[in-house]
Amino acid sequence: MKHTLYISSLLAACMLLFSCASDNTVVPDDGSSKSAVVNLSLSTGAVTRANGALPTDNGSVVGSNEGTLNHICVGLFDANNKLVTLYEYDYSGDENISTRTDAVQMLIFANVPTGAFAGKYILSDFYTVAQDLGYTTSVSGKSNTGVTTANSQSMKSLPMMSDVQTLNWGSGTTLSPTVTLNRMVARVALTNITYSFTGSYNGCSFTPTEVFMYNASNQLTNWNTKTVSGNVSGENIAGNANTAYLGSGTISTYSAPYYFYVFPHGSTSPTKLVIKGTFKTNSGTTYTTYYPIIVNSSSTGNIVSTIVSGTGDSKISANTTYGLSVTLNGTGVANVSDELTSANVTVTTSVDNFTSATVSEYFGPKIGDIFYSDGSYSSTLVSGKTPVAIVFSTTTSAADQAKGFRHGYAMALQNAGNSTAAYQWYTSNSGNPTGSFFTTAAQIMADKDGLSHTGTIQTTGYAAGIAAKGYIAKDKSGNNIALSGTSGWYLPSIGQWYDICVNLGGTVSSSGVSYTNTGTDWLRWYSGDDSSGKNYSSLCVSAINVYLNVLKTNGYNVDLFTNNGEVYWSSSEYTFSSAYYGGFGSDGNTPLYSNGKVTICRVRPVLAF
Repeated sequence: MKHTLYISSLLAACMLLFSCASDNTVVPDDGSSKSAVVNLSLSTGAVTRANGALPTDNGSVVGSNEGTLNHICVGLFDANNKLVTLYEYDYSGDENISTRTDAVQMLIFANVPTGAFAGKYILSDFYTVAQDLGYTTSVSGKSNTGVTTANSQSMKSLPMMSDVQTLNWGSGTTLSPTVTLNRMVARVALTNITYSFTGSYNGCSFTPTEVFMYNASNQLTNWNTKTVSGNVSGENIAGNANTAYLGSGTISTYSAPYYFYVFPHGSTSPTKLVIKGTFKTNSGTTYTTYYPIIVNSSSTGNIVSTIVSGTGDSKISANTTYGLSVTLNGTGVANVSDELTSANVTVTTSVDNFTSATVSEYFGPKIGDIFYSDGSYSSTLVSGKTPVAIVFSTTTSAADQAKGFRHGYAMALQNAGNSTAAYQWYTSNSGNPTGSFFTTAAQIMADKDGLSHTGTIQTTGYAAGIAAKGYIAKDKSGNNIALSGTSGWYLPSIGQWYDICVNLGGTVSSSGVSYTNTGTDWLRWYSGDDSSGKNYSSLCVSAINVYLNVLKTNGYNVDLFTNNGEVYWSSSEYTFSSAYYGGFGSDGNTPLYSNGKVTICRVRPVLAF
């Protein structure tokens, strides 16, 4: 919040002499001005920062918590912006400042190093005295010796500055102007972490081991324009030894909140709050993962939400607080520099003065998300972006992760060729180009390597694989749309068809089982197996079309599915003479079965991202 300084002047009986002392520098006058005294009255508090409950008053009372005042620098300037008096002191109560009546402008800094403004004689030069964020590690803002210690910032040492205050000596010898000090930093707080691992993440867990700031500016190079420099990290690694104060250090358990003070930052290479820890899969595998969360983001890449008011998308403003409450629904990313698009994370950011807004940030992907040509995705249609696919999986195979595609898979909006075009898998029932055969239901469900398989069926004769790779997405007007940030189109594996039927089509939800048949080399959902009377093909097709109809009704080119006997090739081989397909039978049968490679089936491409 703001800080009030009450300042009055008294006409002195004699002219002041020039002094070179660092705490009272008065530039000689030309004899036309008179001596004067400014009486500065301030108050202070003594609460220090610690991990735990956030300050409740945000420093709204002068000197309390984040309003604590320590070392003060006062600059008094004439009408030509030239220095008249530079006065520094450590706050301990009321202070008298000797100056002259030609000092008609006043600028005040709080919690700055001693002598920081020495040698500056023009008002604009005061703004360009660089301030290191590391000085927030001292109890007074006068040193930066605590930078190598984790979680060492003090709420008592936040740098502050006033606006230029006009002094009108014509109104008398006693002045009581009101001056506002604003913090040059923002507070970013992780207020809560909750977990909601469901679906493919059911049974997973996450243990935080570190919380830190990333891409934080460590130098304020202009106090007036709030220009900054540096992009530093508080991660607890050797390369960040001098910025360890921007992190929690290694932790064994999370105890809310964690909070840090940072300088303002623009939306380019935005500042992020990072949760680092150990992710444990439902099979027991553990690995380190990061959740780099852009502070105050409303629309960046896959993030879609609306700011009611606030401080600008992905920008951090001074004298503002940002409280982030995070729910983790899936895994993070492998590197702190990666964009957080590989898992489900919901972030609610409360923005307030230290401007009121609540920003709902959405990190995906989620099943059924709309996937756009620029590599982003969202749960609702975003104006100005071109939809090309529907997300059907939020996990990728080990082979695809090695290729850099860690986020998920998405299904094209249309079939290759045209809506009814059909292709042979190969010109003869022979060969084994993929090098693999899948012969059990478990292998069918597990095979997610359509990208690798498709790479092997790109020579003459493999019509289905070639058609999938050559597919081109269209916009509303039928114009070709190029992709960015993806694998490009390919023929899905049989395991990916399984995911389409289960995740988009809801077959497991509607049947209650992974599949209804008892066969060992194929699977399906069919009421003839479980006597349910359900038309699983119709249910599956209708559920998938719910996602597609959102785009079709908005004018986009979409091929809906039907259950009139459609069959679609996969890139997975069953034997030398046959490959797998996914089908939607008119009898209610939804099979993932094999057929001769010379058979013609439709092609619905997918992509990895």
